[in-house]
Amino acid sequence: MDAERYRAVMQWALKDHGPLDGSAHIQVGTLAGEGWYVRHLGFGGRRFGDKQAAWNAIRELMGRHKGRWEQIALNSGPFSTVFRPDGSRVLYDMNDDACLYSYWGRRKDPLWERFSTAIASGTTSRRTETHSLFGGYIELVEYDDPLDGSRRHAVITARDPGSDYRVVDHPQRRRAEAEYEKAVYDNLDEDFPYQVCDIPSVPVDRRSRPPEGLTVLSSGTILDSDDLDAYKRMYLPPSRVEWPKAAIPAVPPAPVSGMTAEPRDWGPAEVKVRDVTPAVWGGTDGELRPNALALATLPDGRQLLASGHDGAAHIWSVGDGRSVRTFSGHSEWVLAVALTVLGDGRVALATGGKDGLARLWSAREGDALQELEAHRGPVNSVAWACPPGEAPLLVTGGDDATVRVWDVETELDIRTFQVGVAGVELVWSVAATVLSDGHVCVVAAAEDMEAAATVHVWDATTGQKSHEFIIEGDGLASAPPKVAVASLADRSFRIAAVAGSVVRVWDGHTGQVVRTLSVPEDGGGDVALAVLPDLRVVVAATGGRETLAWDVESGTVLARLRHEDNGFRTSVSLVARHDGALLLATGRENDSPARVLRLDIRW
Repeated sequence: MDAERYRAVMQWALKDHGPLDGSAHIQVGTLAGEGWYVRHLGFGGRRFGDKQAAWNAIRELMGRHKGRWEQIALNSGPFSTVFRPDGSRVLYDMNDDACLYSYWGRRKDPLWERFSTAIASGTTSRRTETHSLFGGYIELVEYDDPLDGSRRHAVITARDPGSDYRVVDHPQRRRAEAEYEKAVYDNLDEDFPYQVCDIPSVPVDRRSRPPEGLTVLSSGTILDSDDLDAYKRMYLPPSRVEWPKAAIPAVPPAPVSGMTAEPRDWGPAEVKVRDVTPAVWGGTDGELRPNALALATLPDGRQLLASGHDGAAHIWSVGDGRSVRTFSGHSEWVLAVALTVLGDGRVALATGGKDGLARLWSAREGDALQELEAHRGPVNSVAWACPPGEAPLLVTGGDDATVRVWDVETELDIRTFQVGVAGVELVWSVAATVLSDGHVCVVAAAEDMEAAATVHVWDATTGQKSHEFIIEGDGLASAPPKVAVASLADRSFRIAAVAGSVVRVWDGHTGQVVRTLSVPEDGGGDVALAVLPDLRVVVAATGGRETLAWDVESGTVLARLRHEDNGFRTSVSLVARHDGALLLATGRENDSPARVLRLDIRW
C-alpha cells in the first residue's frame, strides 16, 4: 500500500482461534484527505467516510471469528501473503493456512461453496491431467467473483485432489497463465508423468503407467508389487487362473484420430470366394446350428470357431472340422460366445447364458476358469478387450439394461454403464477394442419396448460416453440390433451396427456415418468387422436368408451367401488371416450346418 496515502493507526491479531482457522489480522487507518480504511486478512480492504463507520465495520469483522483479539504492532506483512501486490489472491490451500478460506471465520464454508460453485460454472481454457494414480489436474478457469461480480482467472492445482488442492486467482489473464505454466513445471515428475498437457514442451504419457515396482488394482488401491500376492491372499477371492498380460506394442500410445483420407470409392479388381466349410459338418448335428459364433486366429495361423448352443458351447478347428472341446456349465441356453488369444498364446473362451451367468474357459484344457454373476437376466452378448500390458477385460450386456466391464483377475465389475430401465431397454449386443491411445472402447446396442435402437459408445478406461447413435427407420421390431467395432493402424476406428434391414458404419472418432448398406431381407441380423492390411474395412451382416460382406469404403459386395432357412438367432463372425485373406463364418439356429467362406481380395 502507498504509505503516503494509507496511514495505519491500529492493528489486531486473532488469538486462541480454532484449530482449523488461521490467525486473522485487522488493520485500521486513515486515507489522506478521504476518510478511513479497514483491512481484513480474509475479506480484503474497504473505505469508509468517517471514523465511526470504520469502527462499526471492525466490530462486525471481529464478530465473525471465534477467539480473542489482541492489539499488536503495526505490520502490513501478513496481508500480502493472501492478497498479493499484483492483485492475485490465494483462495484455498489444503496444505497451508495462508489462504482466504482460513481467515473467513464462521462464514468460511458457505463462502467457499459460493466460490467453488462459481469456478465450476466458469470456462476452462487450459488443463493438464496428472498421473492416473492421482486422478488430479491443473487448470486455468475464467469465472465471475460471487461477491463483487468482477471477472477473475483462477489457477487450480490439484496434483492429488485428496491431499493437494490449491486455488489462486488473478485479475489479469496474462499473470494467471504465467502461474498456470509455473504450476505445471513445478509439479513435473519423471516417475509420475502427466497424462495430458497443453504445454508443448511438457512430456506426457497418456496412460501414465505406474512406476516399476508399483501395482494399481482396479479398485484404485496402490501396492508395492512385492506385496501383491500377500494382498490377494488376504483380501481378494482366490483366482483359479493366472491371467497373462497382453503384449505392449513397440509403437507408443498415440491420440485417436478420425479417418486419415477420403474413402476410396473403387472396388476390388478381383474377389475369390471359396466355401471352406469342413465336410464333416455336413451332417444333421444340431451342435452346428448355433445361437452364436466367434472366430479367432492363433499365432501359428490356425483358426478356431466357437459356437453356442442350447446348453453348451463348442470349439472347432476350422481346418479339419474336428471338435476341439465341449463346454457345459450353463443351466440354460448359451446365448453368446467370444474368443481371445492371451498374452502367452493360449486361448480363452467366454460364454454368456440365459441363466444370467458369464463363464470363462480354457480353450485347450476345457477347464472352467471363472463364473461371473453378470446380470439380472439373460447375458445376451460377451466381448473381450486386451489392453497392452494388462490382463484381459470381459464386457457383458444383458436384459437388465446394463453393460459391464469385468476385471477377470479380481472378478469385479470395474465399470457399469446403464442404458435405460431394466426389462424395458435390453442390451442385445456388445463389442470392444483397444484404441491407439491404449484406452478400451466399448460399444453396445440396446432396444426398448417400442423397438427403437440405440448404439452407445464409451471410453471404458475413463468411464466417459463418446457417442450415442439413434437408429431410426422401418422394420426394427423384428430384429434386435447388433454391433461390432474395430481399430485401425492409422489410429482411427470403425463402429458397425445392423438393425432391421439397415447396416451402418461410423467413423468412431468423429461419429460421422461412413457407409449405409442394406440387407435384402429383414430379420434376425448380426454384424461383424475386419480390417485388411491396407486399412480397408470389411463389414459382414446377416439378414433374412442371406449373409453379405461389403468393402466399407466403396460399398462393393464382396460375398453373398444364401441360406436354406431363416431363424431368429443368426450369427456372423469375421477374422483376418495372416496371409491377408478373410474368413467369414455364419450360422443360424434353423439352418445346418454353420458355413465358413474364405475371401481372397485383390485391389
